[in-house]
Amino acid sequence: MTMFARLLNLCRGLSVSVRRRAGVTLVELMIAMAILTIGVIALAQTFAFVQKAVQSSKNRTLGSNLAQEKMQILKQKTYYQVVVTSDPAHNDQDFAPESIAYDTGYFPPEQLTEGGVVYTRYTYVESLREDSGVVGPVAPNLPDTGMKRITVTVTWGYGAGGKRKVTLRSILANPDTVMANVVFNGVVKSTAAAPVLIKGALVSLVQVSGCADTTNAAGQYNMTATPGSFTLLVSATGYYSALKNVVIAAGATQTNDFPLTKIAVGAINGYPWLIDHLVISQVVGSTVVDTTVPDFDQEYVEVFNPTPDVWTVRDEIGLKFQRSADLSKKTVQIDYLTDDIPSGGYYLFANTGTVIVAGVSVAADAVWADGNLTSGPGDFPYFNAQKNIIPVKQDSSGPTNEGSGALELYRVSTDGTLDKVGWNRDGVSQSAPFYETATIPFQNAGLEYNELYARRTSTSDAAGVNWNFGPAYDTNNNSVDFHNYSAVLTPHNSDATKSVISGTPAAGAVVACSDGLSASAEAVLTGNPPYASFSLGNVATGYWSVVITSGGYALEKDSNTVGVPTAGSVYTCASTFTLLSSVVTTGFVTGRVVNVLGAALPGIVVTSGGSNNTFTDASGRFRLRVSSGTVDLIANSGGAAPSYVSASSNSISVAAGAVHSGVNFVLYEGGRISGRVIVGGNAGLPGVAVAIQDYYSNAVDVQVTGTDGRFTSIILSTGLYTARPSLGILEQSTPESSTVTIVTAGGTVNPNTWRSTFTITNAMGAISGTVRFGGQPIKSGVLIVVTTVALAGVPPLLPDISSNTKTGPPYYMVSSVENGTYLADVRSNAATYKVHAYYPVTGSTGTVIYSSSALSVPVNAGQISTGWNFSW
Repeated sequence: MTMFARLLNLCRGLSVSVRRRAGVTLVELMIAMAILTIGVIALAQTFAFVQKAVQSSKNRTLGSNLAQEKMQILKQKTYYQVVVTSDPAHNDQDFAPESIAYDTGYFPPEQLTEGGVVYTRYTYVESLREDSGVVGPVAPNLPDTGMKRITVTVTWGYGAGGKRKVTLRSILANPDTVMANVVFNGVVKSTAAAPVLIKGALVSLVQVSGCADTTNAAGQYNMTATPGSFTLLVSATGYYSALKNVVIAAGATQTNDFPLTKIAVGAINGYPWLIDHLVISQVVGSTVVDTTVPDFDQEYVEVFNPTPDVWTVRDEIGLKFQRSADLSKKTVQIDYLTDDIPSGGYYLFANTGTVIVAGVSVAADAVWADGNLTSGPGDFPYFNAQKNIIPVKQDSSGPTNEGSGALELYRVSTDGTLDKVGWNRDGVSQSAPFYETATIPFQNAGLEYNELYARRTSTSDAAGVNWNFGPAYDTNNNSVDFHNYSAVLTPHNSDATKSVISGTPAAGAVVACSDGLSASAEAVLTGNPPYASFSLGNVATGYWSVVITSGGYALEKDSNTVGVPTAGSVYTCASTFTLLSSVVTTGFVTGRVVNVLGAALPGIVVTSGGSNNTFTDASGRFRLRVSSGTVDLIANSGGAAPSYVSASSNSISVAAGAVHSGVNFVLYEGGRISGRVIVGGNAGLPGVAVAIQDYYSNAVDVQVTGTDGRFTSIILSTGLYTARPSLGILEQSTPESSTVTIVTAGGTVNPNTWRSTFTITNAMGAISGTVRFGGQPIKSGVLIVVTTVALAGVPPLLPDISSNTKTGPPYYMVSSVENGTYLADVRSNAATYKVHAYYPVTGSTGTVIYSSSALSVPVNAGQISTGWNFSW
C-alpha cells in the first residue's frame, strides 16, 4: 500500500470517528488537515523527482542521437575528406579538470536545439599509429598513417549552471591502404666478446610512422611493412643506436641483424640544498658587559636572505616574541628604515638606530616602534627607556625567571611563519614556548648579558660559525642549526652580502640526467650534522644536462657544466651547484636529432606546440622545457629546415621537474609538392582534400585547398608521388589524378613542372537561411525544396518522384531544424537556383500550407550562399 493510500485510509477513519460523535474538535480537524497536507507534499515531490529523471533521460538520449548523427555524417565521407584536426582548441571550463578537444576549422562546434534544450556538438579527428601493439595519436602535420580516430562530444545544460555530456569514439581506416606484404626480421645483440641477446630493443622504420617492433627475450624482432626504400633504426637502453638503409621488393622477407655497442658509464654525486626562505641568523638580548656601567642595553635580531631573490621587508616581514611566562606570541611593532633585503644579504632589526659593538658602528635597517607598551596582556614588560623586547637572565626580579623565550620571523600579509628559534633556562624548568624540533641547548642559564646565538653556515661549522659565508644552514632543528658565543660580535645590515654554501638539506630530492641511459636517483639524509646526499650511477660518458627537484623547487645545469668524461669517472657537484631555489611546474625532454646516416643535425627546431621550442646544438642534442603532463614533440616543425621532413614523438609523460631523456629523431631529406584545384574558368575551389600517395600507393599526406584553391604538401622524401582530389559522389575531377617526382631535397615542385591543376565539375556548394512564424523560429520543421525550374501553382506544386526524376532537372530537399535554420547542399553548376519553403499549420478548420519562394539564388562551388530567409 502506498504512502498516499495509507494517509487516505487514516483520514477516512477520522471521518467515521467524527460521525459517531456529536461533533469534531478543532484540534482533530487540524491534525487531519496536517496529515493530508504532508501526503500531498510528499506526492508532489515524488512527481517532481520522476519528472526530472525522465527529462534527464530524454536529454541524454537526444545527446546520444546527435553524437551518432555526426559520426554517421563523417563516416559517409571519403577517408581523405575526414581531415585531421590541425590545431585543436580545448573546452577546459565545463568539465574541469577534464578537457574536451575539438576542431575549430574543418568541423567547428555546432549549436543545436532539440526538445527545447540547446546542445553543443564538438568534433575532433586524430591520426593514429601502432607501436609494438599499442595504438596512440601522432602529430597532425606528419604523414598519414592510414588510421584516424573520430571523437564526437555533445554537451548540454543541466540544473543550475551544471553541464552534462556524452562522447562517442570510432576508428576510421583508409580502404586504400596498401597490403603489408613484406617482412623485416633479425636479431639484436651486443658487440661484446661474448655477445648478449638484447631484449626490449626497439626496431622501427624511420619513413613509416608507427611501423615498429620490440625484441623478445631472444633478441628477435619481426615486423611487416609495404615494399619500398627505408631506414631501419634500432635503439636499446644502455647501447648506442644503429641505422641501416634497406630496399625491399613486394612479397620479400629480409633479415637484418644489429650488433649494438654498450655505452660506457660513470657517476654524478652531489649534496642538494633548498634555499627558499629567509632565516634568523643572530639573536642578541643585551650587549651590556658590566652592569655597574650604565651602558645602553642594546639588543638586535639579524636576518639573512639565502635565496636568489630580493625580498621586500617594509611592512611585509615582521617579528613575534614570547616569554616563557606569556600565554601567547606578541607582535613586535616596528619602524622600517630600509625597504628590502638583497639576495645573499642581511637585514638588522634593533632597539636603536645604530648598534655599536667592539667599537664598530652598524646602522639598523629597522627599529622597535614606540607603540610597544610596557603593560597589559599584549605588552612587553621590559620595554623601558632602553626599548628592550627580549629579556635576558639578568632582567629577572622576584619570582620571575627570565632568559628563556622564542622568536618568530613571519610574513605579515599571510601571517605565515618563515623561521623560528627558541631557548631554555635551567634545563626545562623555564622552557621555550615554541621552537624547531629542539631548543638551543648550550647552557642552563639561558640567554644572558653579552651572549650571541648565531646560525651556522654549513655542516663544517663544528667549532663555530664560518663568518666568511652566509648563515643559511637550516635543518629545522634549533639545537643543530645554532651556535652560542659568550661575547657579541659585530652584526650585519643590508649593506653586507655573503656567498651561500648550504641551506635546508633537500632529503628526498630527485636527480635526473639527460644522458638517456641513467635512471633518476633520490637524495637521502646522512651525517651529523645532517646533510642530503645523492649518487646518480650508470651515467653515460659525456657532458649532460642535470636537473634536481625537491618539493616544487628545481635546479638545472646545462651540458657545459656536468659530465663524466671517461668510463668509471665520478663527477662531484660543488655545493654552490646544488642550491635549489626556483619554483618549478614544468619538466624537461632531452634527446638528439640525426639524419639517416646517423650524422648530427644542428639548428633543427624541436617544439611541443606554440612558441615553446628549442634548437639542437652542434652535436644534434636538445633540451626542451615542457608543461608537466603528456606532451608530443615535433622535430623540424613546419619544415623550418626545408631539406628535411618533420618527425613526431610518441606521447611522452613528463612530471614537474623531471627529465624525460632519450627522445631521439631521425630525419630524412625531402621536398614539397604544390598544386591547385579549380572550377569553371580559373576560379580556385577551396576546401577540397587532396590525397598524396607514394610509389606503392601508400597515403603519405592529405592537404586541404585554401581560398585560392591551392595546396602544398608537407616535406616528403625524394621519389615518385600521385596527387588525387578526394571528392563527393556527385563531383568529378579532370584529371582524376596526376603523378609528380620530387628530385631535389629542400625545394618545392611547383605547378609549372607537372600537371598540377585539377578541374572539378559538378562541384558542390550550399544554401542556408532561417524560417520564422510571427517573428519566432519555427521548431516543427519547414520543407525546403531547391530546383532550377519554376514550379506551378499556389502554393508551388511539388514534383512527382519517379524514375523520370533522375533524368530531369535536379531537386534538392531538406527540412529546417529546431532552431529555425536550414542548410541545403546543391551542385554549383546552375547559374541560379529557386528555393521554395513549405510550412503546414493544422488548426480546427483544417491544414493551411504557408509557402514562400526565393528566385535567382546564386551558389558558388565550395561556398555557402547565406541569408535566404523565410517568414510568415
